[in-house]
Amino acid sequence: LKTLYMSLGNILTTGCLLVLIIFTFSIAGMNMFGQLEEGNFITKNNNFKSFYISMMTLWGASTGENWNGMLHECY
Repeated sequence: LKTLYMSLGNILTTGCLLVLIIFTFSIAGMNMFGQLEEGNFITKNNNFKSFYISMMTLWGASTGENWNGMLHECY
């Protein structure tokens, strides 16, 4: 039980760092890719037009969901 409490701080720190990185890149993505037209991978639920959807798009890309298709459409 003591080990669980000791590792909880590290897990929280890593989670906060991940949220900060996704937050930063979602704002950058809104600035660079906010005006992209919809295609096969950039859809109405997967784009950079609003902050929330941008965060969810980057979360999906970080878990490996169609990130290479989004990469080619943003290119």
